[in-house]
Amino acid sequence: MRRMSNHIASAAALTVLACGSIWGAPKLLSQLELSSVSGTAVESLSAVGLNVENVTVEGRVKTDPADILDALGPARGTLILAIDVPQARQRIAALPWVRSAEIVRQLPNSLHITLDEHVAFALWQSEGKYKLVAKDGTSIAGADSAQPGLTILVGKGAPKNAASLFEALSEQPHLKARVRAAVRLGSHRWNVILDAVDQGIIIKLPEQDVSAAWDTLAAFDSKHGLLGKAVAEVDLRIAGRLTVKLLDGYAPIDPNNNEAPPAQDVQWDREPAKKKESANSV
Repeated sequence: MRRMSNHIASAAALTVLACGSIWGAPKLLSQLELSSVSGTAVESLSAVGLNVENVTVEGRVKTDPADILDALGPARGTLILAIDVPQARQRIAALPWVRSAEIVRQLPNSLHITLDEHVAFALWQSEGKYKLVAKDGTSIAGADSAQPGLTILVGKGAPKNAASLFEALSEQPHLKARVRAAVRLGSHRWNVILDAVDQGIIIKLPEQDVSAAWDTLAAFDSKHGLLGKAVAEVDLRIAGRLTVKLLDGYAPIDPNNNEAPPAQDVQWDREPAKKKESANSV
């Protein structure tokens, strides 16, 4: 009886192969349990070209092709039904840049891998180290953080909240292009730093209506060239008020005069009372 069952399984597998291109054999073969097929049937399937000869990859940008093949495991020359697709997909999805992966058997002899890779959005400075993060705040674990041109994020919760901040800043693209770092203060507010991380201009944004404050800064800069002067900080935390602090050794700026005589700092309104804030580290 067992011998007859094996014969039937062999015949069934070969029949599926013969009719595959018309009757949807790729789906049937992908569901066929290799353990239910006799050794003779396996040899027959191999003999008619059901061994893996080609592996194609779609969506790869950052992931090393060699890492994909290593995660896939021994494939070339292996019977296509013998590939453990769920396990291989799981191994590939665990690679640093890979967000998700799909593997499809393409009969008679090919595997097609589709990757959805993370896109580096910013660099998060945390615990003395830099970590790449995606737009949704996900840390891209294991990826090389040497990605030039990325904005640096600082503070607890910064990665999860940066996308909404950057969306608001992008309404003034010429200013957004100058942002080098964004510091999350507590759970409510941001400072952004223009031009240079260490010695750049600090822009203190309000808790609400960031877009309106950013538009005010852009308009004032366009009219008076504010951000081209020796400015250390611009405080926008109070609606309708813009307070400026100059670098040490520079005088108050006359909005009607592009020349700035030597002295100390400047404000266009009374400096608001400062409340205690800190960039929480994690």
